[in-house]
Amino acid sequence: MLDIKITNGWVIDGSGGARRRCDVGITGERVSAVGDLSAMAARREIDATGKIVAPGFIDVHGHDDLMFVERPDLRWKTSQGITTVVVGNCGVSGAPAPIPGNTAAALALLGETPLFADMATYFATLESQRPMINVAALVGHANLRLATMADPRGKPTADEQAAMETLLDQALTAGAVGFSTGLAYDPGACADFDELAGLARVAVRHQALHTSHIRNEADEVEAAVDEVLRVGRETRCASVLSHHKCMLPRNWGRSAMTLANMDRARAEGLDVALDIYPYPGSSTILIPERAEIIDDIRITWSTPHPECSGEFLRDIAQRWGCDKTEAARRLSPAGAIYFAMDEAEVQRIFQHDGCMVGSDGLPNDAQPHPRLWGTFPRVLGRYVREAQIVTLEQAVAKMTALPARVFGLADRGCLREGAWADVVVFDADTVIDRATWDAPTEESSGIDVVMVNGAQVYPVAPEGNRPGRVLKRTRQKTQS
Repeated sequence: MLDIKITNGWVIDGSGGARRRCDVGITGERVSAVGDLSAMAARREIDATGKIVAPGFIDVHGHDDLMFVERPDLRWKTSQGITTVVVGNCGVSGAPAPIPGNTAAALALLGETPLFADMATYFATLESQRPMINVAALVGHANLRLATMADPRGKPTADEQAAMETLLDQALTAGAVGFSTGLAYDPGACADFDELAGLARVAVRHQALHTSHIRNEADEVEAAVDEVLRVGRETRCASVLSHHKCMLPRNWGRSAMTLANMDRARAEGLDVALDIYPYPGSSTILIPERAEIIDDIRITWSTPHPECSGEFLRDIAQRWGCDKTEAARRLSPAGAIYFAMDEAEVQRIFQHDGCMVGSDGLPNDAQPHPRLWGTFPRVLGRYVREAQIVTLEQAVAKMTALPARVFGLADRGCLREGAWADVVVFDADTVIDRATWDAPTEESSGIDVVMVNGAQVYPVAPEGNRPGRVLKRTRQKTQS
């Protein structure tokens, strides 16, 4: 007797292979059978005629660290088929907490809940209340600096470097899948190569990885990519280039060089992967130094001026009778969307065989980037069905099996007997994002059923315990 039987669907198993019409059986939290299950009884049957049955999507770049506490329904995840998220990106994470007096603007990306003392405490909290979806966590490099350094914007002393490495070792022992850097942000921007290499060597001892919001995604993008690749080359630490892009029109097309450099590193045996979100606008904290460089900047939140959320910086500056840099300073701390990317280049980067999908969604924003709610259906609807830049099978693999392999998530990202029953059923003919720049929290269309560890979480969430788990890394290679 199966608990659940999904019948008559087209199964895309995550491997990249061709779809096949068959059934999927689930017993408890695992997939127990895939094939012709017409002779097997089930307590519940889901008819997927004409629909795609695939592994649940893995969002490799989330900032939902504190949302598991503040807004645990995670509807912006489940409604687009996401069953696992990797948090702790861009150098900021839910733990460890800074020593008193230390802070950084980028921590505002996470939420309002006080940071946790250490990753073990963070994981224990998530496990005690059970997350709605699965979560794997990176430990942020900014957190390590803020938790150990008397002057987090300086060069670490030998003792402070050792303290950072010890904290990282403890976090990885507790179950973090790696560490992340935000080299474009304070205080991560203060780090030099030796500091990063020291941390990477700790990660290597745990077979963990390093993900990086690189130091510069505009005029110095090639050097910034090479910096992360050098850390990987000299330490043999697996690397992920986060939300890879080339910003500002004068740099559009330079991904040809950055991707070629990644390919050379991969040919040398280095584990290198990358991710994108399928939009031509980026979003992060408001950085006044960017105000005059980028023409179109939209405010997503502002602590001193919440009434400006959703407005363009140029309009605010004109109303206030000042330049955009001064307006940005008055608005800060704040968040913003920067329209400085080329959609065609984003699509080309996505086609790279090492490229995954990460929403980079910021649920703490009052007027968020639409990627928070629409990333994965947008890939399926606009990149696959409309633009046809990859096949549906290839896109599903980029959103399931590839990230499971990169982050070492055993028995995830695949539909086969014995795998965890993370499943999404969707309509390939209608799936599409509906979140827009003006209405960024609209749910997508075409996602029918989402299951996490054998329990349905969308469109109806479970009434009892939430089914997600805290995931730990197992040793796997990032390249197929």
